Amino acid sequence: APTRYEIMNRLLASSLVVLLLSALISYGDAAATPQSTLKNIKSTTQKRISQLDAAASPFFGVRGKINRSDNGVDDGDASACCVRGGGCCDTTPILLGKVGVGAAIETTLMYQLLKLSTNINFVSSLTKSIIQTTTLLLIIFASSTFGSIVDMGLSAASKQVLDPNSTPNPDWYSGLKKPKWNPPGWIFPIMWLIVSKPTQFIAVSKLIATQSKNGVDYPNLPLLAYCTHLALGDAWNKVFFGLQCTGRGLAVILTFWSVLWTCVYLFYQVDETAGLFLVPTGLWVTVAAALNWSIYFQNK
Repeated sequence: APTRYEIMNRLLASSLVVLLLSALISYGDAAATPQSTLKNIKSTTQKRISQLDAAASPFFGVRGKINRSDNGVDDGDASACCVRGGGCCDTTPILLGKVGVGAAIETTLMYQLLKLSTNINFVSSLTKSIIQTTTLLLIIFASSTFGSIVDMGLSAASKQVLDPNSTPNPDWYSGLKKPKWNPPGWIFPIMWLIVSKPTQFIAVSKLIATQSKNGVDYPNLPLLAYCTHLALGDAWNKVFFGLQCTGRGLAVILTFWSVLWTCVYLFYQVDETAGLFLVPTGLWVTVAAALNWSIYFQNK
């Protein structure tokens, strides 16, 4: 029978294969697109840019250019903030730096809250169990709430942390070219809310219980990595769907994916069942990363 290390290596290798295959497929789809279609897309995009550029000038007194450095249109200058908001006009290091700071603070908030709920010893065991369960549910199912709190606090201090002035186009995602294997829209809430989140709850609960049974008050590294993965997932949503940056979103989700599989490994080291219950989330994020990857290359 394969050892637990061999099992984890096979799962990770399978995820890497999925990502590589998606990249190859996306390159093939992009290469197969007729040149006439590409010219039509470019012409339509340029007309739209001109319309937005003209619409922006009466309000901002400048001729703005839209910065879509990772969405297939030439980079604009600093006045792109007029149309897209400041975050999308940042250089990639600055934007990812802002994302990193926000994710680090969000991770710290969730981690300390988990630690506090786990180390409460002045209440009855039933009360402690209720507090731990409530805290886990809040963090796992509503981690974005912590991200919103962080964003509001940072925005008050800097006036513009990520992209507070942006008004995202709700039709942006539906207008992107996607791979043929793109999952139907209805499957996303099912996978996140019915499959991924409940299995995460079981995994974290099992991890804490096993550590407690072994005399360890708090599983520091595994849960720190877990909170980091949640914060990075929230950061990816902000960059990809909020800022509508496919290339920078790809960088974030690949980091998110790497930390998540690190969590699977760390959980598996402590409790095999806990690690396996994180695998569905790892596989689903692999699909999401492959989709982001494919969308980026097909829309360059």
